[in-house]
Amino acid sequence: MGKIILKKNMAQIIPHKNPMVMIDTYQRIDNDHASSEKTFPKNDYGCENGFVIDSILIECVAQTVAAHYGYQSLMKKEKSPDTGMLVSVDKFNFYHQISENSKIDIFISKTDRIGAFKLFKGQIRMKDKIVAAGNIKIFNPKKEIV
Repeated sequence: MGKIILKKNMAQIIPHKNPMVMIDTYQRIDNDHASSEKTFPKNDYGCENGFVIDSILIECVAQTVAAHYGYQSLMKKEKSPDTGMLVSVDKFNFYHQISENSKIDIFISKTDRIGAFKLFKGQIRMKDKIVAAGNIKIFNPKKEIV
């Protein structure tokens, strides 16, 4: 694996619509790991006063999780990406501000599963420098995805 799976057409694998799409590319690493990229153009939805809003970085992690499971749905030839919701954020730290026109790399790792709840560690990097990291919990009421 490890190659870019989808670029720019995230509607195939996530339920979000513009301007709320917070990832540009998706890359599957394995069943428990994935990455994505996002470049925030000037005056993008997620920017304010020339910088990316911190909470948007959490959404980038959540959408990378959505893309990971959406890609699995696509490969199973399901009609639409499965929906879930971000239900908690834990120990998310922001180390550096990100300027508009910057490209970030988003990494996720599934750390646990409790029924329909999935726990993920997320990390945001810019030029191999960690700019934010933390944990999120996703709830998927329809089915248990491994």
